[in-house]
This record gives sequence, C-alpha cells and structure tokens, in this order.
Amino acid sequence: MTKHLINFLLKSNFDFKKAMKNYKYYGAIEESGLFDEKFYSKTYDDVKGDGLTHYLVKGYLEGRLPSLDFDPDFYNNNYPDVHGAQLNPLLHYIAHGKDEGKIFQYAYSVRRKEEICETNSVFLTNYEFDAEPLVSIIILTRNGLGHLKRLFKDFDKKTNYSNYEIIVVDNASADESVSYLKSLDLPIRIIENEENVSFSKGNNDAAKIANGEYILLLNNDIEPTYGWLNEMVGAIVNNDDAVSVGAKLVFPFYENNRKKSFRIQHSGDIFAERMYPCCLYAINKSNDHLDIFDSSLTKNAQCVAVTGAVDLIDKKVYDELGGLDEDYIYGLEDVDFSLKLHKKGYKTILASNALLFHHESSTRVKSKDYEDNDKHNYKVFWSKWGNYLSKNMLLDKIHDNKFFTQKKLKITIVDENYHDNFEFLSKISKGFNELGFTVELISDLENMYIGNSSDILLCLSEDYDLENMVARDDIVRVFISQNSKDNPKGYDIVVSDENKTFDSKYNFAIKDNFVKEFLENLEDILIKSDGFL
Repeated sequence: MTKHLINFLLKSNFDFKKAMKNYKYYGAIEESGLFDEKFYSKTYDDVKGDGLTHYLVKGYLEGRLPSLDFDPDFYNNNYPDVHGAQLNPLLHYIAHGKDEGKIFQYAYSVRRKEEICETNSVFLTNYEFDAEPLVSIIILTRNGLGHLKRLFKDFDKKTNYSNYEIIVVDNASADESVSYLKSLDLPIRIIENEENVSFSKGNNDAAKIANGEYILLLNNDIEPTYGWLNEMVGAIVNNDDAVSVGAKLVFPFYENNRKKSFRIQHSGDIFAERMYPCCLYAINKSNDHLDIFDSSLTKNAQCVAVTGAVDLIDKKVYDELGGLDEDYIYGLEDVDFSLKLHKKGYKTILASNALLFHHESSTRVKSKDYEDNDKHNYKVFWSKWGNYLSKNMLLDKIHDNKFFTQKKLKITIVDENYHDNFEFLSKISKGFNELGFTVELISDLENMYIGNSSDILLCLSEDYDLENMVARDDIVRVFISQNSKDNPKGYDIVVSDENKTFDSKYNFAIKDNFVKEFLENLEDILIKSDGFL
C-alpha cells in the first residue's frame, strides 16, 4: 500500500489531502467489486500500470467508467452536489454515499442491453412445433476463447429450442478453445483442423457431417438473445419456398464509439453503387439510424441476401447448390450464396425478431492481407455476378421495387447542342422525372465525370469521349442518333427514329413517346439478355 500512497502523491502533484483520501479508500473500493481492473484496462488501452490508481487520480475526471456495475453519470445526475464539487462519484459512494442511503445503477450499456432484450421478448412469436426439426449449428473459430465463452453463456436457455446439434470447426487454435468446448454440457462435435481453412471450406466440411434438416451458419463473435433459434426455425417452417433465414443483428456497446453502439448492424442486404473495386456491393438494408424496434424491423420480410454470420439454411438446398463457394477468402461467400438462391427461384427471409448482438469489430483487422483478400473476393464475385446483379438492379430501379436496391434510377444526358434540342430534352427529362427518376444534363463535352450513381448514359454528341468517361463499368451507354450519318462506336444501344443497323449490340427505333418506348425496349433487352457487361 505504501507504493500506492507514493503514486497518489506523485500523480496529484503532492496534494496531500487528496492523495491520502485516495489511499485510505483504495482497499475498500477494491473489495466492493465496483471497480473492474480487467474491464478498465481492456476498455482504456492507453492506461498503463494500475488501473484503479489511474481512475482515482485522473480517470473519473475524464468520465471513464470504473466498471459496468457502476454508472458515474447516474450518480452525478442524482447527486448534483457531488458533481458540483468535482468529487469522484465512486469514491464518494464508498466513503459516504453508501452509509447515507445513496443509490447507484449499472452502467448505461448494461441497462440499455437489458431494455433491448426485454423489448424484443414481447415481439417473439414463440413458435410451437408438432416435431422440432433437427438444426445443425456450425461455428468456425480460431483463438476465439473469449468469443466462445460469451456465445455459449446460457446458450441452451436462450435458444428456446431443444432439437439442435453443434459442430465447431476449430482452425488450429493456440489458446484453450478446444478444451473449453469439450467441457461444455452441450451436444457438440469438434473438427480440429491443423490449419486455418477458409470460411467456405470450414462450413462445407461441417455440413458434410451434419445430421440436421437445417444447418445454421453462426459466427463465434455472436451473442444470442432469448428465443433467437425458435424464431428462425419458425420463420423457415412457416414460409412457403423459404430456404434461408437471416436474423436481426445489433452492434454491442462500444465505449470508444457510442454512436455505433446498439445500432442496427444487419437487417437483410441490398446493393449500392460504386466505381471500385466493382460496380455494386452489398450493404445493410435498413438505415442504421433507425430504432431497433422501428415497425419496419419487427416483422419478417423477404430480402435478396442475408449475412452468413447468422443464416439458417435448408440442408438439401445447401447441398444442391454445392455449399459456399471456396474461391472466396473470408468475404462475400454469403452474398454469393444468397444470389445463387435467388437465381434458382428460392426465397430468403429475414426473421426480424431473432435478435443477436454481433461483436463484429473485434474479429476484423484491416491488415494488408485483409485488403488483398478483399480485392481477390470482389474479383471473384464480379466475374460471377456482375451481369446478373447489374441487370436485376436496373430492372429493380425501372419498376421501383426496392428489393435489390433502394436507390432511384438516374439518367445522364450528354448534349453539347442542348439549346438546339431543348424541346426534345425538356420533354424526355420531364417524362423520366414523372416516373420518379433522376435526370442530369451535361453540355460540356470535356466533362468526363459521370460518377457512380448514374445508371444510363443518353448521348446525343458523337464527339463525347467514352473511353475517358469516369463512370461505373456497368453504366448502359446509349447513343441517340439524329441523322443517318451517325455511326458511333462503343455504345451498347443506338436509338434512332428509323430502322437502321448501327455498330452496336442493340438498335431500335422510337417513333412517338420516347420515354415509354425506350424503357419498354430496354426492359425487353434486359429480360432476354445477361446484361451489358
């Protein structure tokens, strides 16, 4: 203890009264259990040495949490005299508040998490089954002992479902993961790999020995809440043609990122546009600023894709489609599989009230290998799905279905002589606008920047430099021919007012209503073709 007194004197600039008070109550605070050394050092990695000393001298002034069991903000708000005097709320409680009948609460993160779990319970269907189909839960792990302990805490109780088996694929862990798994009183089988195999291969290997009617892909960094598995199985059993069911995933509490804490991480996937490394990529369907229990997020809904972090799949269909594509290296294999289901005509459902916390940031390290894998995965993904995805995105936008995407169709018109063509341009721009589409006009032929949001280029100028145009690779390039001499190069479609063959893949004539006839012809081309890539 003498060492602590010297530290307190040094760190308080020899404020003897303050140092003595910290020294006097140091042991009592330790014994109270309201300071958690492990939590403090892990949460505040800038703290070196003794965490309690740091908290008593400096941490409390910076608003740092001593533990998840004591909320300084609650104490200060309820006892403003303590806050006004800039006293350490935890020390004050131990020294005086406890004897005075003052109260404290768990930290916000604990209270909010309990509120989320309690609220979600009122939305659960609590399905009852004549016979529960067997579910094979597949989990991959590598040196993930901490994740596994969190995942399996009260696991059986939280599932609200009894007929399951667990297959854990351990990818050559050097920690105590395997011995911990063997100690659990759960129906677990373990595949002990000598190397770190990919997400696809690990799940495929486990699926080969799975006995279940359904398999459930489950990340090891998941923290379930009550009723999650019952909700997912009920969704797949009670929805015709559904062969895949995802769950609503929520970020846990992050002390260093409170804006992200307890926000929606996943509620089904849609796609958005970009120029690199490929034109389209999967994003979370709902706005992450929506409340977890917004009405749109408390009912089951069909979606185009769900994350493989939590995905219940009909095993027959999984086997029929060859499982996850092993060309991917930890990324996009789940989106790829969802698109395979969609292409085959199968249905994917989001079970919105199957709620789980996803400690995603704790398993992703943005290293050089991660970036290289990301590039590799998108190259594989785009070579397989570029045409299919671009085609369906464009059809989705034309019909405003908001299934593949929530973005509106955007048309960019290029015409250096727009004054001469003003009547025509005004007519078609208003026509597209009336359908809810966005229209942009470029009159400067040296302006090469179209951007990543434009879906269709309508060009009336032969001299526009398509090769140096900055746009998505899957933009549909359309030339509008105004005279018979026009024979442009590099366009996907040429539109004219007469039947004539041009050097493009598709040609058609429009006589009257340009917007209506153009969209009809474009849709016909899309339906009959693989796309424009």
